Amino acid sequence: MGGLALGMPLMPLLTTSSIAGFFAWNRYKIGHRYQQKLDALHQSAGHLWFISTDEAETHYRIAREKDAIWFGRGFRWTKHTAERMYYLLGPGAELVEPLETKQTTESGEFIGKVWIHALETERDILLPLDALKGQTLILGTTRAGKTRLYDLLISQAVERGESVIIIDPKGDKELAANAKKACERMGTPERFAYFHPAHPEDSCAIDVLGSWNRATGLASRIAALISAGGDSNSDPFISFGWRVMNNFIHGLLILGQKPTLKSLRTLVETNPTEFTLAVLKAYIQQNDPKPEILHSYLTAKNGKVAEDVPGQLAAYKKFYREVLSKTAASPELEGLLSDEEHDKEHFSKMIVSLTPLLAMLTSRPLDTLLSPDPTTFHGRILTAQRIIDQNLVTYIGLDTLSDSAVGQAIGSIIAADLASTAGDVYNYQIPKPINIFIDEGAEVLNQPIIQLLNKGGGALFRVFLATQTLSDIAARLNGSQQRANQVIGNTNNTIVLRIIDQNTQETQTRKFGKFPMSRMGTALGSGISPHPMDMNNGSYSESMNLVDTDLFPSSEFASLPALQYLAHFSGGTIIKGRIPIVRD
Repeated sequence: MGGLALGMPLMPLLTTSSIAGFFAWNRYKIGHRYQQKLDALHQSAGHLWFISTDEAETHYRIAREKDAIWFGRGFRWTKHTAERMYYLLGPGAELVEPLETKQTTESGEFIGKVWIHALETERDILLPLDALKGQTLILGTTRAGKTRLYDLLISQAVERGESVIIIDPKGDKELAANAKKACERMGTPERFAYFHPAHPEDSCAIDVLGSWNRATGLASRIAALISAGGDSNSDPFISFGWRVMNNFIHGLLILGQKPTLKSLRTLVETNPTEFTLAVLKAYIQQNDPKPEILHSYLTAKNGKVAEDVPGQLAAYKKFYREVLSKTAASPELEGLLSDEEHDKEHFSKMIVSLTPLLAMLTSRPLDTLLSPDPTTFHGRILTAQRIIDQNLVTYIGLDTLSDSAVGQAIGSIIAADLASTAGDVYNYQIPKPINIFIDEGAEVLNQPIIQLLNKGGGALFRVFLATQTLSDIAARLNGSQQRANQVIGNTNNTIVLRIIDQNTQETQTRKFGKFPMSRMGTALGSGISPHPMDMNNGSYSESMNLVDTDLFPSSEFASLPALQYLAHFSGGTIIKGRIPIVRD
């Protein structure tokens, strides 16, 4: 830019003052555009937004008619919005200081920068339902609004008549009560089902091995208890445990018995010799066309038929291997025989992790709640398939506050059941929407949930996974940041409420991306010549540069008021929104 020549000694001082005044005026002129909105917000009762149940129902109905889901009110966050925010964080900070001073609690706690939501004019946020196929990650610290957001989304799923499964590790009574009320408002109270190990008298039962198309899937559900989030393909203990469970399950099916957690625990804890003999007898009886040959194997040289268990087992095994396996071989039966012959000490070491897990899931009251007997259980018995078929709204409390190990085991087996069912739906059924809400998701995260996030969309499973920090996910997955990134990468939609963890803030800022922001640079100079007759010199210059800037600065995620969020939806749409509090 051009320079400015000054002719009197005092002129540089005057010019500096003038330039300062110019910048003050320019700053005022820019900030005045936001003042009206800020004044209106300053005069409001606060940042919380209350609506009645009738108002909420109207929003739900409109969203349903448009095949959309309502995410409260807000606006699209663009580079122009970001520029305004950076102005008010910098040169225009004095404009929002009175508002920030007002927005504190009586104890002096700062509740957030409510003025961020005044940067644009808000409107109803309607997201197409198809966008939810990509799964949704919800991040927010304690009391940031995750429960209220879940209430909003669950109520709409109930309104649409879809299946809902709520997995709640800590047991939020309000979350359960609101889901029940949503069913009652629809005139379908029978759709609501409640499961909670701390309240067995009020709880339905969930038969976690009750629905399947391939028996191998049942073994995978048990193996998921061991893996927790690790790689079952590389862990020999998990692979061995899966094989043992698979052989036991096929043995039970050969006997015509239904596999349950209780029956599998019994087999793991006892000598499998008698069970193996019973399975062999049943299989041979079902497949042997010439019983007289078997008799010769059972008869000793002295003409007596073997009656003791070891003698009979040896004869039946020999007959199967020498005769029947030629025409009716069974890999599962052969695996069961191999397990029975395995070194007992080594066998016990390889399945040592199965015993406590099965014990957890079959101790009272879980022995009836997870392995229900239809002849004795008088409540409702659910399976994942029944929840889908009947469009039920099922709340599953895990009670991890009382017993974290058992709660996590329950969550893992239920998640494994859902993942297996998703595969069956995708392969054998016409899919219909199933909404799965997992609160404090890091507490129950395992390989089946990762599978749901990755492939559940094809079966129309919409998974909403809420957690406080991304570090919680990595910690649950044996400290593997790579597998944590796999979880994050499998969610196309991210809703960020207030977060205070620095790593989570920075990760989300990177996800929202950058934009080229214009920044003005100024230079002011003056000089005095050593020659008395020379004129003094002054200069002023400006330059405009484009600088890559975060679309939303990481530190400001901690400044979001409760019930306000920044969301990155499928397709790249970024929304700044707020969630209502629905009151009866």
